[in-house]
Amino acid sequence: MGMGLPTFRNIVLLSLLLRSVWTFAQTKPEPWLKEYDECREYGDVYVVKKINKPCRAYETFLTNKQGRKLTPAYRDIGDFEEGLAEFVPMAHSREGQGLHGFIDKQGKVVIEPRYVSTDRFYNGRTWVIYRAEPHYGLSYIDKTGKELYRIPIEHFANDYLIRDAEVKHQCNNDTKEDVLWWRNGEPLVLNFNFTPFVEREIRQAKGIVPFNYLGKFGVIDQNFILKVPVALDEIDVNYTYSGQGLTRVRYGDKYGYINPLTGDLVVPCDYTDTRKPTNGLFWVKKNGKWGCIDKTGTLRIPHLYDEATGFTAENRSAVAINGKFGHIDRSGTVRTPLTYDFASYYNHGISMVRVDDKYGYIDTTGRFVTQLIYDEAFPFDHPTTHVERSWLRFELTQDGKEEFIGFSYKLKGLFIIIGTLIFIWLNSLFYRIRDKVRWNKRRMS
Repeated sequence: MGMGLPTFRNIVLLSLLLRSVWTFAQTKPEPWLKEYDECREYGDVYVVKKINKPCRAYETFLTNKQGRKLTPAYRDIGDFEEGLAEFVPMAHSREGQGLHGFIDKQGKVVIEPRYVSTDRFYNGRTWVIYRAEPHYGLSYIDKTGKELYRIPIEHFANDYLIRDAEVKHQCNNDTKEDVLWWRNGEPLVLNFNFTPFVEREIRQAKGIVPFNYLGKFGVIDQNFILKVPVALDEIDVNYTYSGQGLTRVRYGDKYGYINPLTGDLVVPCDYTDTRKPTNGLFWVKKNGKWGCIDKTGTLRIPHLYDEATGFTAENRSAVAINGKFGHIDRSGTVRTPLTYDFASYYNHGISMVRVDDKYGYIDTTGRFVTQLIYDEAFPFDHPTTHVERSWLRFELTQDGKEEFIGFSYKLKGLFIIIGTLIFIWLNSLFYRIRDKVRWNKRRMS
């Protein structure tokens, strides 16, 4: 069989072999190093590797300068950073994946190998990826292995699933691994690394930094800790529905809240709708009913209501059940019985209510300021409001006094219609008379 063109695999193997030869030539002053194919020097120790079958069978050791092995054979040992190096033992996990941990320069295991993926330490911490069925999870740990922050991956049911992931590493280098997902044909990782320019912008930011990647949003803080994975569909950065200590986010068709200062997911995306918060409470909708949570996510008012308005300065919210309206206070106590066909929010201590087709006004005790006599009415958005009855318009004060200001718009409309009809009739009459006069003149002539 004739020699064909070199395959991609052969090219990769050749490049790795040339790199190994170069590395070996640069750092091989000791005769005993000749038995190894790769070596890297870190002060008083070496990381050495013997490759039996490229990409398949190889052993890596930590040794001292005299060649004494400080560790058993591992699949790989990464670069030392801040006194620790990532390592992968020979034994795989039950799922057949490499296990990643950290050793020090004495060969002591400082952090047990139990992670699917990790990286070198930077400023005393690093990230680790682990199995959190059905997802892969991401945490940040310090140099003792203590967990500093865990991403709430369990609240993102459709993303970063184990079944959709690919775990890959470089040939002969198990510590150079990635856990990959694919989105719109582009690779996606759970941990994020940024360019120096973006890193500088993040450091200079005054708080957390939302960012967009492949149409999804994530949140990172100034310490480069990813607080929310790149899975959100929307972040309300304009505060249209946010405020009072929380920022609204959307995941799929559900809403939740993050802390705008820390980036922590405070309220998981469990709600189908939300209202802008008022007086420290957030109306949220679940299973078709409105209830209230506070800024910790604690449910303060049960999901009972078909309609609800924000709480006003009077400590009242207009609510409805089965088409009947009333008012509750911030504790959820009913302050106006749910007996009206409609009830507005309170403003200036007054709410507009309706029974059948007539409007009136009540105060915060439920006492009527006016009777139910108006055909049209508006809430007290200003110190006075406008009402209509019997085709007349009035300006109404907060104590129920009326001042006539004109005819109702309906009556004006009726006058316009009547006037138009009279004009049409007169116009028609004029032309009929004119035509009759002309006809009589022609007869006489």
